[in-house]
Amino acid sequence: MIIAIDVDDVIIDLVPTWLSIYNKCYNDNLSKNDITDWQIDNFVKPECGQNIYNYIENPKIYDYCQPVKNSLEAVNILREKARIIFVTSVTIGCAGRKYVWLKDHGYIDRLENYVEAKDKYLINYDYLIDDNYANIEYSNKKNHLFSSPWNIKYDYPRRINSWKEFIEERKEWQKN
Repeated sequence: MIIAIDVDDVIIDLVPTWLSIYNKCYNDNLSKNDITDWQIDNFVKPECGQNIYNYIENPKIYDYCQPVKNSLEAVNILREKARIIFVTSVTIGCAGRKYVWLKDHGYIDRLENYVEAKDKYLINYDYLIDDNYANIEYSNKKNHLFSSPWNIKYDYPRRINSWKEFIEERKEWQKN
């Protein structure tokens, strides 16, 4: 079995770092919880607009990102039952950078388990865990939506609300 896991905001906590940079540049106080739709440019000041995406063109942004809480433990639990691959969409400027981050933080040790792809449904996997509802919706696989403020409005039956909750559920299953 192959489980594909998205990277940004499922494993790497990107949005808080991204917004911290934006907030300093535009004297704003936008938070992760304020972003209730995938299009982050809808939430920034008009003078920033599409320029918000320039920040994620710079691979150095990942130097400041932390792991999503409990994600490494959850990945290791999943790894006991399946092959884990990390599938992520990247900007040209950040090609390969997320692999380095994953390797440096102990999530991955083989390049074969890392895929950069915009259209994730083209990748061969059995399950996908992603925070982008469009990636979940357009795939006919058994997927899990990783809950984030930008996808909470979607009624999707298979959600992972947090890695901690996921880990606790797995511990309960193992008891039975």
